[in-house]
Amino acid sequence: MSLLLIGTTIGGIGLFLLGMRLMTEGLKVAAGEMLRDILARWTRTRLRGLASGILITGVVQSSSAVTVAAIGFVNAGVLTLSQAMWVVFGSNIGTTMTGWIVAIVGFDIKVELFALPLIGMGMFLSLTGGSGRRAAAGEALAGFGLFFLGIATLKAAFAGLGQTVDLTAFIGTGLFDDAILVLVGFVLTSLVQSSSAVMAIALTATVGGVLTIESGAALVIGANMGTTTTALLAVIGATSSAKRVAISHVVFNLLTGLVALALLPVLLLAVSLLEKALGVTAGPAATLALFHTVFNLLGVLLIWPLAGRLESWLSGRFVSEEENESRPRHLDRNSLGLPHLALNAILLELRRVADIALAITTEAAGEPQPGLARLVRRTDVVTRLGGEIMRYVQELGMTRTPAIAAGALAHPVRAVWHFSELAELGPVIVRQRQRIGHLPEARQRDIAACAEALRDQCRAAALAFHDPDRTPPDDETFKAIYNPAKSAVLTAAADGDFTPEAAERALDMLADLKLAARHLDRASKRYAALAEATRFEPEALPDTRAATPPPERPGGSDPVQAS
Repeated sequence: MSLLLIGTTIGGIGLFLLGMRLMTEGLKVAAGEMLRDILARWTRTRLRGLASGILITGVVQSSSAVTVAAIGFVNAGVLTLSQAMWVVFGSNIGTTMTGWIVAIVGFDIKVELFALPLIGMGMFLSLTGGSGRRAAAGEALAGFGLFFLGIATLKAAFAGLGQTVDLTAFIGTGLFDDAILVLVGFVLTSLVQSSSAVMAIALTATVGGVLTIESGAALVIGANMGTTTTALLAVIGATSSAKRVAISHVVFNLLTGLVALALLPVLLLAVSLLEKALGVTAGPAATLALFHTVFNLLGVLLIWPLAGRLESWLSGRFVSEEENESRPRHLDRNSLGLPHLALNAILLELRRVADIALAITTEAAGEPQPGLARLVRRTDVVTRLGGEIMRYVQELGMTRTPAIAAGALAHPVRAVWHFSELAELGPVIVRQRQRIGHLPEARQRDIAACAEALRDQCRAAALAFHDPDRTPPDDETFKAIYNPAKSAVLTAAADGDFTPEAAERALDMLADLKLAARHLDRASKRYAALAEATRFEPEALPDTRAATPPPERPGGSDPVQAS
């Protein structure tokens, strides 16, 4: 084997990978918000999720990109575990499009006739298109040309290798030999992070006579299984839900690959019969592309009856501390028929929400400044747990409840909203504190005094929520410190002691602290009213249909003054 042949092979792989990267990135930008919109809106059922994965992967030409995007959307809460799983399963079928493009175009047409003009046209659009979609489309076009130029280079290299060295003597057709090639495909894909590149190697090596059809098929199976490493790398440090999506991807690809390896001769026979039935005289490349498609479709058929159990199993894995906290501990559906017990359960769960929201606020306003990521995760706990309380209140409102219980249902609805808003202000306060580091020392002390007053209010509220003999604090004490601090900032700004921009930052910080104190005051009053309602004995009261206030999502718009 000459150095020229080795260099040509490496160069062909490099051109292919460069073309794939340019094509993928360009298409993702040129497609605009299509990727996000399809994933968010078109994945409500299994079939739609599957179709979305196929479509998007066919467009952006990268199953890894779609898998990582699905994991990201699960991280952000846009997709559920079930939706993301079917998008990922569909991406495995969509990635077979690369093989078809290579098989149909890459070997039957003299690539240089259109690859070089595509590169030239694409770069012209990229250089003259600024940073908009025109430039992205040009980048994708240039990548498309490089993609096929790499295929042509690989084809020439493997044709030369097939004439120089007869590797078929070293490649058997038994299960063990096929398994070795599957492992080779897996390792190559893990190294280059592109199953399409390994697919191109398998196609060109088969066409060049280096590999047999069966050996090429085994390499394709390994490449398909190797894509799981991309998903596993993408979830390092991610949420529990994202890790579950990655594991579902691993399970699907391993299951599909192992079954395809065990049935390799049968599947190749089925592909041959299918080609004859369709009257197609296909070459080795098209046969491998069809095989790739068939065994991924087989994977979908295999996973379809198992998906529900897989989702249930994954839901119990990688459970984080925040997920445990966000699960209700007192909202028993059996208590819905006993309104007094149900109200007490709501009160106990609301106390958990209050404790977390107060801890977030105390930490955000305290020293040293807390980590922002942790506060955001804790805020999500308040949102999820508040949502569970709202659903329970809705269910209780649908039952025949005593009049006193029906009237009390407004209190947890409002309290959940106020506690959610209080918790969401925690990360906001931390960000504001990072912006006021250069204020004059006197103004720093004024803001610190307001922050300390808010922490005192949180501590007093926490004691009152756990001791019915204590009265929850109101925000009058806070106002007594806030009003002079605000006046001092305005006076200092008017005297030119610091810039208008610095004054604006200081006032924003004070306003957020005041808003937190107000939400805590309103939440405390609602909590106290609900606690008072649970003390009534409902047995002697007449039954009536509860008039429940319209449910509101925690974090939605709800003016504090209306409380």
